[in-house]
Amino acid sequence: MNDKLKTVQDDLAFLRGLAEGGTERAGLGVAGGALYGSAGLLYGVQCLVYVAQEHGLVRLGGLGNLILAWLPTVIFLILMTIVIVVERRKPKGGVTHRAINAAFAGAGLANLALIIVFAVAAVKNQDFRYWLYHPAVVFVLQGAVWYAVFALRKRAWMLVVSLGWLAVGVAMGLLVDRAGLYLLVATFGLFAFMAAPGFFMMRQAMSRTVDLGA
Repeated sequence: MNDKLKTVQDDLAFLRGLAEGGTERAGLGVAGGALYGSAGLLYGVQCLVYVAQEHGLVRLGGLGNLILAWLPTVIFLILMTIVIVVERRKPKGGVTHRAINAAFAGAGLANLALIIVFAVAAVKNQDFRYWLYHPAVVFVLQGAVWYAVFALRKRAWMLVVSLGWLAVGVAMGLLVDRAGLYLLVATFGLFAFMAAPGFFMMRQAMSRTVDLGA
């Protein structure tokens, strides 16, 4: 009788794990974590080169700056397309998994809308500083998304990431007139709160997959 009861409890625990997306500790999975981390790495390197250029360490010229401005986005879009194609063939995760993915997708859509808002404001007022507020707002938005992730997963490091995004976003908003510091803060934020968590989630998901397959 006790053995049967234990078997039933194990089955219920397993089903609960599926419902809550227990196979993904952060909800993004291997591909999602890799994509998020790659975005932080790509844009972090981009900002780092801008920092070096701001201090006269490198000179890219017109063509070089044009390539630097667009190359990270082109690479990211290619990676995102690959992830979408690969993930579409896989079974969907639990409720929490889908909620987290929806939160990040919603933030992505909001980012597209914000690009239009700040780009139009910058052109209309002929002031590039309007555009500089866009990354600051996006960082704050990432902080809000990560707080939602923390609320769903209850892991302390996710709260740290959320607070980090919020702090960096506010700092950037206050530093739009100081390009050097603005870029340094942005670089730090992208590496610390995007690249690092992304690859950490990827590694967690990979180890989890290995454990389940063992």
